[in-house]
Amino acid sequence: MIEVMFGESEGGAMKVAKNYRKPNFNSGATAWFGKKPTEEEFCKMFDGKAVGGNSSEVVCIPFHLDVGDITVSIESEYRKNLIVDFYTLNGFGDANSRMSLELAWDKYLQEIERLKNYATQGECIRLWYSDAPYSLCGFYYVCNLLKEYDCKVSAIKLPHHMQLSDTEIQFYTSWGEIDAGRFHRFLPLERELSTCEIRSFAFNWVELKEDKSTLRAVVNGKAIGVPEDFYDHIIRKEIPEDEFVMARLIGNILGYYPLGISDWWYAKRINKMIELGELIVVKKLKEGYSQVLKKSR
Repeated sequence: MIEVMFGESEGGAMKVAKNYRKPNFNSGATAWFGKKPTEEEFCKMFDGKAVGGNSSEVVCIPFHLDVGDITVSIESEYRKNLIVDFYTLNGFGDANSRMSLELAWDKYLQEIERLKNYATQGECIRLWYSDAPYSLCGFYYVCNLLKEYDCKVSAIKLPHHMQLSDTEIQFYTSWGEIDAGRFHRFLPLERELSTCEIRSFAFNWVELKEDKSTLRAVVNGKAIGVPEDFYDHIIRKEIPEDEFVMARLIGNILGYYPLGISDWWYAKRINKMIELGELIVVKKLKEGYSQVLKKSR
């Protein structure tokens, strides 16, 4: 079974999940901050089962398709530059990191080719997606890519929540929140997508491209094009009256509004507010997220 993920962290977790093995309490290479847990606590933390298969069967499509111009080819220099900006906006853009990103981009493109090859060979493909905008847009894109292939495609959509016990409910935003040993819990939610469904989701991708917006959000379970200032009211609502650090503002927003939006996008919009004079830089630093800001009035 080929597992398709739409974010790097969840892709890495799925590679571990495919043949997951609980670490050994006494001889494992696990390090701890603070007090080491008891063996009972350890077992609870790492409780889990393998999804089955091996890590080579994981394909990651982490192109952040909820942002930017998608009328341009996903494999273009435009998308590459957007992703480089995604990882360097905070000031970590030296030559070595940019070289690493160049290599990562080549790997991203190889992942698309791997997926096409698996589809050509008739492999069973399973898509793990959620209502996080980057994930749902990626899901539409992959359905559009797979619609011409004769292969079995199934999907597991991350539920809004899962009841873990009589007194505990876990809420979810994206697959990046799921520990490797716990992906197996969601396998009963898998369902095969019909040809009609795949073509319908593929058409959603075509609609997004025709919309020509540079930002997409999920509204009533569907990804749609929205204005670039769509989330600005959330930012304004959380801006304090006195001076503040950009990173703390973004952290508060991510904590209070788990919408699956990246810190990168919020930083871009905050920088836009600075450009328009709505916010003032009190202390400018190389690490952009560390700069101190305040309202202009």
